[in-house]
Parts: sequence; C-alpha cells; structure tokens
Amino acid sequence: MTSEANLVQDIKEQPSSNNVVEDCKNSEMNTMATILQSSIQGVQNSFSTVYSTLASNLKQSLEMTQTMNSVMEQFLLSNLRITSNITPIHDSEAREEKFIPSLLTITITNSGQFPIPNMSCYLTFGKKGYQEHVNVELNCDESIKCEITKSDSKRTPISSIFVPESCNVSTTSSTHSTLKIFTLPPQTQIIEKLRLAPFEFSQYSAKINLRFSSPGTGKLLQKEHSFGLYLIDQCEKHLRFQSSTDLANYNVMVELSPYLLRQLWNVHPSSGLSETMIFEINWKNEMFLFVRIKEWIGIKKSKVLCQVLDVNTESNYSEIVERIVEELKILGDDTCDSN
Repeated sequence: MTSEANLVQDIKEQPSSNNVVEDCKNSEMNTMATILQSSIQGVQNSFSTVYSTLASNLKQSLEMTQTMNSVMEQFLLSNLRITSNITPIHDSEAREEKFIPSLLTITITNSGQFPIPNMSCYLTFGKKGYQEHVNVELNCDESIKCEITKSDSKRTPISSIFVPESCNVSTTSSTHSTLKIFTLPPQTQIIEKLRLAPFEFSQYSAKINLRFSSPGTGKLLQKEHSFGLYLIDQCEKHLRFQSSTDLANYNVMVELSPYLLRQLWNVHPSSGLSETMIFEINWKNEMFLFVRIKEWIGIKKSKVLCQVLDVNTESNYSEIVERIVEELKILGDDTCDSN
C-alpha cells in the first residue's frame, strides 16, 4: 500500500504535457514581443535620424538659396547705372517754344551679363524746399538703345520710357503712373533726351526711380538717382562783347572755371575767353545779371575770377538773383574740384 501511495503522489507532482507546451508558447511570445519592441524602437530612432538629417540639409539648402538670391540681387543692382545731364537749348532751337526749355539726357545702363526684365521707370519733380511733387511738361526728342561694348554699336530707336506712345508730350504728376514696362538686355544702355518745361520759374529737385522684380524671390528691387533742375538751367544765356564797362557796379566776385563758362554759354573750344566778354543771364526777356571775367587765377591760370552785376533792381527779383549767384558759386566749386 505504501508503494502504491508513493506512486500516486509522484504522478500528481509531475507537470502535465499541456502545461509544458503552454509555458513554451508564453516564453516564445515574450521573446517575440521583446524583439519586436526593439525593432520598432530601432526603426523610430532611424527615422528620427533621417528626419533630423533631412531638416538640416533643407535648412542649409534654403540658406544657400537665400544667399544666392541675395548675391544675384546685389549683382544686378551693382551693374545697373543711372546718369543724367542737363544742357541748355539754344535760341534758334527754342524760338518757337512756349517756354524756355532745358534738355535732360537720361542714360540707363546694364553693364552685367544678365538681362533685367519687367523694369519700370519713374521720374518725379519737386520744388526745392517743399515735399510735394509738381508737374513738369516732358517732350521726348530722342530715345535709343545701343550696346556699350561696341564703339560702333547700332543705335536703335525705341519708344520713350517716360512719354506714352500715343503722344509726344507728357506731364509728370504725383500719381507716378508707370509709362512703360521694358527689358534691359545685358551690356546695353538706353539713352533718352527730354525737353523739360516747368510751369513755374523755380529751383527743382528731381528723382529717377528704376524698379524691377528679383528673378529669385520676386521681391521689388529699385535703384534711385537724384539731380537738380536749377534756375540757371532754365535761363537764356547770351554772350556779347563790350570794350568798356563800369567795373564799380560789379558787386559780387565768383571763381569759375573756363570750362563752365564755355559750357553754360556755349562758347566754342576754338574761341578764346577774354575780359571783353559779357555773359548775360535772362528769363523771358527779364534781365537778371551780367558776368564778366576780371582776371585769370589759380595754378597755371586754370580758373577765372569773375565779377557779377545785378542789373535788375526790382525787389521781386532780388531773391532770384541771389539764387543764381549761389548756383554759379556751387557750379564753379564743383567744376574746379573736378579739374
């Protein structure tokens, strides 16, 4: 009996085959779960690394693109140049005009290797000392396009940038409306000659504003050029000869360059300057002043000391005369410094 009881007890204590199988399955599931969790964590870490690397590369690419766009914009602007020059229109040319015109020559140059498309140009005038814009009548004498790399480049006539094609006269206004959208090819310049007709005899400040969109970002880029339309630019200037003049009446002394006298009064280079020359300045038959050479001065006689006579004693013109004399002094200093 005792041996039978022990056998039964041993059988009860031995695990069944089903329990063994179940334990094996649970162990395999735990192992697989652990492996899968490790794999998922590895994939997540890999994606995180990829995303970080991609974000870093995209940031670097964006910064590089922005830098390249900025460099291109500065390159285009640095190769874009605007110049202006105002010269008098002589009596024979202005005889039939209702105003005393000045000829404004505007040159817009693209010295770079890339074309600049969709350009627009604005020209505004304002009275000196005032913020408001004023109207100035413009008449286009000539507008041409030519290459700057060839001295014998063909000068191709084009429509005016500032005056609409439907008419040959335009009036600038405070609306600053764009008259024309154009493309400036590389190594090319546009030269436009405009007759200016201010509605009032006054000193004016002017500004040329050139605008175009950045090829990379579309941002509006612009280049400005400022210049002045002086009283002396709007005056008629005559040259006559007089052997004897009462020098006591000349109450202002101005140092000028011979070049400035030749330029303002259209004295031919082959003609000599002498003390017998009287340089007159007037506007619409109102005589303002005379200028006369007193003596040659400076190193190698490069300058002339001029006497200025105010010939109009009316109080209404005293301010105008003072401004013209001041303009002569400024122009004289600028020309002497450039020589």
